[in-house]
Amino acid sequence: MNPGKARLWTGISCVGTLVTIAAAMLFYDSANVLFAETLSGGPADFIALLMFFASVALLLLPFDLIGGIWIPVSLENQTPMPSVWLRRWVRSVGIQVIFYSVTFFFYLQIGREVGTSGLIVIFAMIQIALIAGQELIWRTMTAQTAGVGGYGAIQFVPHFDPRFAGGITGIPGFESIVIPADWRTRLNPSNLDLLIERRLAARDSGGRFRGILWAMLWNIISFTVAILQSGGAIASVANLVTAFLWFLLLSFLGLLLLPALNRKSVFALDHYVAAHVSTIELQKAIREIDELTEQDPTRSASAESIFQPIPCPERRLLSLEKEGSQRVVAWNVARMTLYLSWAFGGPLARAVHCNVGRPELWAMFPSD
Repeated sequence: MNPGKARLWTGISCVGTLVTIAAAMLFYDSANVLFAETLSGGPADFIALLMFFASVALLLLPFDLIGGIWIPVSLENQTPMPSVWLRRWVRSVGIQVIFYSVTFFFYLQIGREVGTSGLIVIFAMIQIALIAGQELIWRTMTAQTAGVGGYGAIQFVPHFDPRFAGGITGIPGFESIVIPADWRTRLNPSNLDLLIERRLAARDSGGRFRGILWAMLWNIISFTVAILQSGGAIASVANLVTAFLWFLLLSFLGLLLLPALNRKSVFALDHYVAAHVSTIELQKAIREIDELTEQDPTRSASAESIFQPIPCPERRLLSLEKEGSQRVVAWNVARMTLYLSWAFGGPLARAVHCNVGRPELWAMFPSD
């Protein structure tokens, strides 16, 4: 089995486990069994939330060990130090657990004092804060301090994980283009320039902005439905956990639907870029970057249609051979939706195959 397929099955197993457990807990109303219906608003609520998210992290640990240690050692000929990986995992998980616990405790107070409408507003605001602070969150989780060069909005950042591909961060209008620092030597210079041009195109075409809007909208609808399904009110830890479980199931639905929109946007952006540069050079860059980030080049069309928001090089190259262009509707929407789901506990944000067991990718998902 190649590394790509191993990671795919690890992600499928991880997501499937979470979805099955969430469905079972909702069926048996486990949240009301596990958490007392208290209106105290005291430290006991925060401790209960902290323990809940710590338990979720421990549930994911076996899958993280497979994705972070077993696959790199057994299938990728890497030699990660288990102690180094564990230190990074503890740091990243600790930050996430604290962030989730604090935001949920805040939701609890807002739900008791203001009601559902106030919760939706706060949820939207936290998503905006996550967009603005994405790079800072990534640096905090990975203990990275600053980039190692660049110009203007372009930043070259150090990293550890070979799958790290950088991306675009920041509020629209104030974006930074983040590029792995070692790509300046590992990529052909012309391909590196083309990659930068492509990310600038994702920004300038409005594709990234629309991707953010679609992601926020999907999460807001899911959040609203989750609250309504949990009784329409958040007055206890049990209410919050029930809403979290519903949100997890709706996030899973997003995993099935949003990749199709994501793939169309990748094709459209390829055409957008090809209209301004050499198509042949773009084809070379697509292949080289895919090899550099250790993708699975042999994935089938059926598997890609369900699990992969980024098309494989062959299908992207075939698309480039066709005439015409399309609007970049919602660039990177599938993985941006997962990142912004941090605003309500990120139930599947680090369970998917692209980043399970890879803490460096939890705050900055791989993008095309």
